[in-house]
Amino acid sequence: MRIPSSRNPRLTSSLNPKLTSSLNPRLTSSLNPRLTSSRNPKLTSSLNPRLTSSINPKLTSSLNYKLTSSKNPRLTSSLNPNLTSSLNPNLTSDVDGFYLFDTEGTPIGFTVQQSESFWLLFTPDCKFVGVAVRVRADHFAAFDLDNEPSGFFVHARDGIWVRFDDANEWIGYTS
Repeated sequence: MRIPSSRNPRLTSSLNPKLTSSLNPRLTSSLNPRLTSSRNPKLTSSLNPRLTSSINPKLTSSLNYKLTSSKNPRLTSSLNPNLTSSLNPNLTSDVDGFYLFDTEGTPIGFTVQQSESFWLLFTPDCKFVGVAVRVRADHFAAFDLDNEPSGFFVHARDGIWVRFDDANEWIGYTS
């Protein structure tokens, strides 16, 4: 992926949670769902798609990419980075979505924003792997292609979201 240096956490320390403590959920308790119950979907039912049907794509058809063609990159070319070069981070470094990194700062994917409330998740080679749905201003729930909950994103600051798996383990972040 072509990641501009201004958005690359390995080149810009202010984007790197290992170097910027305010972005690190192990050092900043307000970002850590294990320490802040209002961030924890297992303790806050409004964040839990298994308990709140309005944020569950299996129960709310407007969130289900399989049932809503405008959310499906296989049916809507303007959402497909394989068909729309301006979305493809392998062809351009100026994508509108977020770059996804693991906790070591290795690029693991990117997002295409269908709307302010709905992201499509892709691998670096543009394989569609899931979606993220806004639950509230500072929280997105993530789902795999079977619409099963796979984790969540917590807003840290402008352009940076900290990513957790379904067991509340910190697995990465965005830039």
